[in-house]
Amino acid sequence: MKVIVYGLREDEKEVFPQEAAIQHVDITVTTEMLNSATVTLAKGHDAIIIVTACKITDAIAKELSEYGIRYILTRSTGYDHIDSQAIRKYGIRAANVPVYSVNAVPEYTVMLILNLIRNFKTELRKLDNRDYTLSDIQGRELGSMTLGLFGTGLLGCQSIRMLNAMGSKILACDPYPREEAKQYVTYTTKEEIFRNSDLIFFHCNLTENTRQLINQETIRQMKDRVYLVNTARGGLMNFIDVLEGLKSGKIAGLATDVYDNESVYFRKNCEGITFDDPVLEELLQMDQVILTPHIAFYTDTSIHNLIKHAIENALAFYTEGACKNEIYKYD
Repeated sequence: MKVIVYGLREDEKEVFPQEAAIQHVDITVTTEMLNSATVTLAKGHDAIIIVTACKITDAIAKELSEYGIRYILTRSTGYDHIDSQAIRKYGIRAANVPVYSVNAVPEYTVMLILNLIRNFKTELRKLDNRDYTLSDIQGRELGSMTLGLFGTGLLGCQSIRMLNAMGSKILACDPYPREEAKQYVTYTTKEEIFRNSDLIFFHCNLTENTRQLINQETIRQMKDRVYLVNTARGGLMNFIDVLEGLKSGKIAGLATDVYDNESVYFRKNCEGITFDDPVLEELLQMDQVILTPHIAFYTDTSIHNLIKHAIENALAFYTEGACKNEIYKYD
């Protein structure tokens, strides 16, 4: 089996050939992202392994199909960058990596929550200026707060186990409630979460039902001085409306590891560059906003497992004709 890897990062350079050798896969790598200019590199391969910055559009899927690509493997959990109708149309199958680390994203989520409610960004700024006063840094305690969670999959469950140990009351909303989560959360409606939560966080997928879940109308339903923490997908939020909520004081703070249209900026050295996005620029200047470049997943364990499981997915398709992690399955 011949596989080409798009978007190879420096930290993956040793792991990919090691894992390919173990699994006996003929692998080609490129640091280029998949796009209309680089899709020709897929010629002569059976499958491609991509990251979320590689967008599978109708035109890209058509060209991949013409080059003989039968399988798309994304080394990510999210797969909204893969057009379901396009791959169906051209007979291409795809798979994701549903679980690559139970701890990486939940640990990062809890870290962001604590940093946000304890005003740590403000404190760091003050320390840089040798200001050791107590002004502007009084925080909240998790044990006295009601948290609202959208998404109680494996990552959501791990987060709530950690947060439950800190004494938080947790409300949750998920179309598929998990029995194991019920000892930690009270399942309820999204409207109840908006009305009753001091802090709302997200471990849900980006779908048509969750796209811009946080918007002007839902923000209006929230408690005054609510906190928002997003380690899921940028598309869950209308950031224009979130910015307005921050400026008005309705939202006390935002911590987000994701941003809508983030691929334009994230994973690039933008030092000295003013973004052509006034909303992002304004968010970055706010002390009550913590914005990180989609790195919640980024641990040594995660990187190894993402690569290992992506290659395993490719082999499952190729040798068995089926993959347990297939997305957008054909009827």
